[in-house]
Amino acid sequence: MHSRTKLIIVMIILLGSFLSLAIVKSIKRPAAVEQIHAVRVLESVRSPFYLPQYLAQNLGFFQEENLDVTISARGAEAIRTSLIEGRADIVICGLQRIMFNPAAESPQPKIFAVAAARDGSLLLARTDNGLEGFQWQDLKRKTIIGSAHNDSTQIALENVLRDHGLLPYREVTIYYNIPDNLRITAFRAGTGNYIQLLEPEASLVEADGSGRVVASVGSAAGNMAVTAYAAMPGSIESNPELFQKFTNAIYKAQLWLSAHSAEEAAEAAVSSFPNLDKSILLNSIRRYQSLGVWAANPMITGESYEKFHRAAKNSGEITGTIPYESIVINDFALNAVQTVVYVPKADKGNKSFLQRIFKQ
Repeated sequence: MHSRTKLIIVMIILLGSFLSLAIVKSIKRPAAVEQIHAVRVLESVRSPFYLPQYLAQNLGFFQEENLDVTISARGAEAIRTSLIEGRADIVICGLQRIMFNPAAESPQPKIFAVAAARDGSLLLARTDNGLEGFQWQDLKRKTIIGSAHNDSTQIALENVLRDHGLLPYREVTIYYNIPDNLRITAFRAGTGNYIQLLEPEASLVEADGSGRVVASVGSAAGNMAVTAYAAMPGSIESNPELFQKFTNAIYKAQLWLSAHSAEEAAEAAVSSFPNLDKSILLNSIRRYQSLGVWAANPMITGESYEKFHRAAKNSGEITGTIPYESIVINDFALNAVQTVVYVPKADKGNKSFLQRIFKQ
């Protein structure tokens, strides 16, 4: 047989073997069935302030980590008790509610991730007060309907007042004992010159014309670990894989949020706010996005923690020192930042046939 003919035959055989191998590798083998972890997350309020966790749920990031996450709301006063008594696996709320409770239960809950970089509360003035070009000094001898006295957003507000030379409860009156469900009603009825609200309540009050946002407490206070995810140390030690998966999903949601518009985020989150007008949700997300409220990653930095710690001490909510190392676990957040990559769906389909076949 002619040598050239032999060479052609050999090449045909090799090509056939290559194609056979490619076909075999392109056939998806049944994936090993991984355990689905049920996770009960308790939040202190349903708010776009916690947007990353709603994105993680609605965009399937929890599902990708084999987590079956249920998110429910409970009054802030009961959230710590619910965690300690085992009615929740993870809670998200203000640090003061979960970490600095004067009743020294043991063991102490640990924080392991953050969704926001700064406080999300907004200061609203009455629409008929004629105030233009708001300055924090304008609050002298004025009254504010604030949140509860021991709430983290209240600590952030008091910190901002002190930074601007105003003594809370001496030069500025803060009503902190009005129940959450009556605060807006009281403001509309004429109580207080200002009111401190999270979204979407701030946008709702603006929409009905009874108030307008004049300042962001978070922008004035700067980056501060006001809100965090917490769990009991025994749960973390017994199932670290679950907490790593949860943190991975939150970080992927944070990456997604940084790469998408407010309109896209509102579309993704709308099912988590079934009783809220979509235009209000969109306005809330736009505002928080413009203020840089959400964290870029779930890590709790020592600087951010210490800033809130000082503010809490200045407000009289804690008397002793609570070291960062004693309540913060950054391992899961650090690992997520080092390993998790978000690839937009549009980019996933741009790989060649051979790249998809031989993907490891």
